[in-house]
Amino acid sequence: MGNYAKTLAMIEDMDGCALWRVLNPVAELQRQGYQDIDWDSHKNPLVSYVFHEAWWREHAYDAVILPRKHWKSGDQWKALRWFEALHSAGICVIYEMDDDLFSDDFEARLVTTKGYTPEKAKKRRGDIMETIRQCDGMTVSSQRLATMVRSKVDIPIRVVPNFIDLRWFKRVQKAGHRDDKLTGLTIGWAGGARPDADVEDMAKAWGILAEKYPHVTFVIMGFFPGVFYEHVPEERIAHVDWMPIQTYPIGMLNIDIGCCPLSNTIFNRAKTYIKAMEYAASGAAVVASPTVYGQIIDHGVDGYIARSTDDWVEYLSALIDDYRHRQDMSHALLAKVRKYHSLETQAWRWVQAWTELVDEYKRKQTKILLPRGVSLNAYAA
Repeated sequence: MGNYAKTLAMIEDMDGCALWRVLNPVAELQRQGYQDIDWDSHKNPLVSYVFHEAWWREHAYDAVILPRKHWKSGDQWKALRWFEALHSAGICVIYEMDDDLFSDDFEARLVTTKGYTPEKAKKRRGDIMETIRQCDGMTVSSQRLATMVRSKVDIPIRVVPNFIDLRWFKRVQKAGHRDDKLTGLTIGWAGGARPDADVEDMAKAWGILAEKYPHVTFVIMGFFPGVFYEHVPEERIAHVDWMPIQTYPIGMLNIDIGCCPLSNTIFNRAKTYIKAMEYAASGAAVVASPTVYGQIIDHGVDGYIARSTDDWVEYLSALIDDYRHRQDMSHALLAKVRKYHSLETQAWRWVQAWTELVDEYKRKQTKILLPRGVSLNAYAA
C-alpha cells in the first residue's frame, strides 16, 4: 500500500451523502486493508469539541475530513479553536462536498424546497463559505463542481466521483424483497425534495401512460412532489416512504423502469448520476434527462435520454412494450457501472486525493516555517 494519509471523516448527518461520500468508501478501504482510515460522528464531543493539540497528536491523524459541515455564526469561536488545535498538531483539514452549496441557485432552492426565508438561506450560504475558507483542501464529486468552487475559494481541490458499492447494495437487497402488492410492471421515481420543474415533463408523460397502460403502477419513493397528482390518478400511485440509509436499496426493488428527471439548472448541473447507478444495480431499465445523466447513459444502448414530455412517453412506452428490450438495457447499464463505476475497483481514488492534499498542506507549512532566505534545497543538501 505504501505511505498514505491517515484520515478521520467526521459525519454530521447520517444521510445519503454521508453514505456515498464517507461510510461506503471508508468501509471498502478498511476491507482492502487501510485500517488507518475511519469515520466518527461530528456529534461526538470527543472529536467535535476537542480543542487540545495534544489529543490530536496522540491520535496521529494526517487529515480530518468535514463532509458538508459548517458552523453557524454564533459558533465560529468553536470552529476557530478547533481549527487551531488541528493545525497546531500538523493536521490537514479537508472539506468534502458533493452538491452545490454556495450559488444563488442553492439559496433559491433552500427557499422553494426547504421553507427557508431568503435571509436565512443567505446566512446559511455564508456560514458554509466561512467554514470552507478555513480548510486546507477540498474533495468534490465532479469537475463542474470543482470549477464552481475554484471561482469562490483558493484552496487545492481534488475530484473524486461517486462510485457505487455494488457488493453492499446487492447484499442489502438480498436480505429484503419487493412489496407483495406490486405484482405487475412498475415505473418509478426516487428522490428528495426538489422543485416541480425537475419532474414536470416526466409527470405529464406518466399521466399519458396511465391511460395507455392500465396495468402499470407508478412508484414514488421518498419525497412526493405534488405535480405527480396533477397528472396521475392517485389510485395508480404506490408510495414508498423514506427508508434508513442502511436499508433503502430494498425499496429500489419495487421499480422495474427507473426515471431520472433533472432540469437544466446551475444547482442540478453540479449533481452526479447516482440514481442511474442505483437503478442499474436493482435490475431496472433507465430513462433520464440529459442533464448529468447524459454523462453515463449511451442513448438507445444502455438507457434513453428524454428531452421532452413526448420523449418520456416514447421511451417509456418502448420499455413497457418489450420485456426483452427492458432486460437488455438494464444489463448493459449494469455492465458499464460494474466496469467503470464500482467502488471496489475505484476506492483507491479517495486515498490518492487525501494523500495529495495532505502532501500539499505539509509542503505549504514547511515553506512557511523556513527561515527567510533559506530554500528547501538547502535542507535537502
